[in-house]
Amino acid sequence: MAKVHTDICPYWAQDDRRCLLSCSGLYLPVQEHVDVFCRGGNYASCSQFINSVDVDNKTTAGHGLNLRRFSRVPARFSFRLATREADDVNRIIDDAATTVDLSPGGIRFESYRSLEKGARVIFSLNGDFSETPLRGIGQVKWCHSLENAPLYHSGIAFADPEVARAIRKRLGITKD
Repeated sequence: MAKVHTDICPYWAQDDRRCLLSCSGLYLPVQEHVDVFCRGGNYASCSQFINSVDVDNKTTAGHGLNLRRFSRVPARFSFRLATREADDVNRIIDDAATTVDLSPGGIRFESYRSLEKGARVIFSLNGDFSETPLRGIGQVKWCHSLENAPLYHSGIAFADPEVARAIRKRLGITKD
């Protein structure tokens, strides 16, 4: 049985010497980059890896590597999503979504709607009746359909540092 090399980047195509993370064209790293990052065990520090890997997959399968900046806190709140149209009117995407977990960096939620990676959305997070809804803008970082269910799990990153501060306050987090 062949030995699995865990020090090789999981997105490195050794056969044709290219990076599989490139979404807009072909990325052929120079030999020094290949030696240090692709085959040298430092792929978690590679700019291609950092900028391209989905937020949801920051703990890379089989590698035990956690690149997530903030810990997720499980939380179930009603969650509404909209998009701002060219005519400055907010169009509801989903008014029955539910959060799965929160962090000062973003929200993971479940919805019956598929969202496009990179899309900017307006959201409203409704806590209990003693708190006012938290509203903000986020960017969709990933969206995956759930197996054997008509639901999608998606992750958005906050576009406004004030929203991150409000989430920290609600979660009782005093520092990063």
